[in-house]
Amino acid sequence: MKIGIAAIGRLSEDTGGKNYIVHFLRGIELMRPPHSFILFVSEGEASKLGIEESDSLKILTIRNSSRTPLHKVFAEQIKLPRHIAREKIDVMYYPGNFVSLFSRVLSVVNIRSMAHCYSNYGVSGMRRIVRSILMAPSARKACAVIAPSEDIKHDVIRFTKIDGTKIHVIPHGVDIALFDGEQNQKSADSEALLDRYHLTAGNYLLYVSALWRYKRQDQLIRAHAELVKQGYSDLKLVIAGKGTGTDKKYLDEIYSLPKSLGTDGLVIFTGGLPQSDLRYLYANARAFVFPSSYESFGNPIFEAWASGIPIAVSNVHSFPEIAGDAALFFNPNDVRDIRDKISQLLSEPAINQSLVRRGKERVKSFTWDAAITRTLSLLENVKRN
Repeated sequence: MKIGIAAIGRLSEDTGGKNYIVHFLRGIELMRPPHSFILFVSEGEASKLGIEESDSLKILTIRNSSRTPLHKVFAEQIKLPRHIAREKIDVMYYPGNFVSLFSRVLSVVNIRSMAHCYSNYGVSGMRRIVRSILMAPSARKACAVIAPSEDIKHDVIRFTKIDGTKIHVIPHGVDIALFDGEQNQKSADSEALLDRYHLTAGNYLLYVSALWRYKRQDQLIRAHAELVKQGYSDLKLVIAGKGTGTDKKYLDEIYSLPKSLGTDGLVIFTGGLPQSDLRYLYANARAFVFPSSYESFGNPIFEAWASGIPIAVSNVHSFPEIAGDAALFFNPNDVRDIRDKISQLLSEPAINQSLVRRGKERVKSFTWDAAITRTLSLLENVKRN
C-alpha cells in the first residue's frame, strides 16, 4: 500500500506538530511496515527536521507553500490533490487537522486541537479563520478521524457534528530513552546548557510549549513573582518555546511582564529549542508547570514525567484525563492557586516523590510504537474497507 503523509507549512517552527511528524517517520523507518510512504512538505522543511529519503520513504516538495497561512491553505487544497493523484496514493494521512477537500483519495485526519472553538483562548486572525472554515468539512470528508484524547474527541463531535464512531482516540507517545533524567543529568552537555542560560540544577521552574496566549504563560510569570516575594528569591523560571503564529502584542506583554513584577533577570525566555537540548532543561528542573487554558494532549507533560520531575498542570480539558493522579492541579485563571500548587512542589518532598513515582509509571503506557502501530492499522482498515 502507498501511504501519503501531508506535512505542509513551517513545521520546523511548530512544537507538537514538529515532534509528532519526526517521531512518526522515525518510527515507521524502524518498524519497516510493508508499505511505501510519500511525505509532502514545504521547501527546506525536511532538511530542517532531519528527515531523509529511504527505500520506503519518498519526499516531495510543494513549492511556495509556507510563506503565509494562505499559501499553506492554497497548497493543501489546490496543489496537493494533483500530486496525490499523480503519485497514485492509496490512502492519505493528514496529521495536521485538515484534509485536501478536493482530493478523491481515501483519507484519515488527525485533529490535534479545537482551541479555535473557544473564543477566549487566543487563537486569532488568519489561524482562526482557516480552522473555522476547514476543520468541520475535513472531519466530515475523512474516512476516519484520529484524536489524541477523549476530551478532544468530545470537542470534535460537538463542533463538527460527526458520528463519534468515526473517531479513534490514539494518544501520542514519548521517547523515554531521550528524556531519561538520570542519564541526562550526568551528561557534560547538560552542564553546558545550564551554563548557557546561567541556571543552577534544581533551582528553576520549567515551562515548555508554544507562546500562544491561551497557554497562559502570563499567569505563570505572575505566580512565579508571588513565590519570589514569599522567600524564593533566587528561584528562576525558564520558558522554553515559541511556535508559529505567535501574537506579537502578547509576546511583548509577557517579555515585559517580569520587569514590571520585579523579577527581571529571574525569568529566562530561551525561544524554540530542539528536544536534544530540552531534555537537559527537563532533567535539571525543580518542577514542570503547564498553565494552559486548553490542551488536547500535552506532550511536555510526558517529557517531564520521563525526566523524573514533578508537575503541576491546569485542571481543564484533557489535563485531568491525561495526568490522572500523577500531577497537582490548579485553576489556570487563579494566580494564587497556581502559586500555592507550585509552593507544594517546592516545600513538600513526600508529594514530590509520590508524583515522580506515579509519573514514571504512567509514562510507560504512552509509546510512539503503540501510537504508530495503531495509526497504521487504521490506515490499512480504511483501504481494506
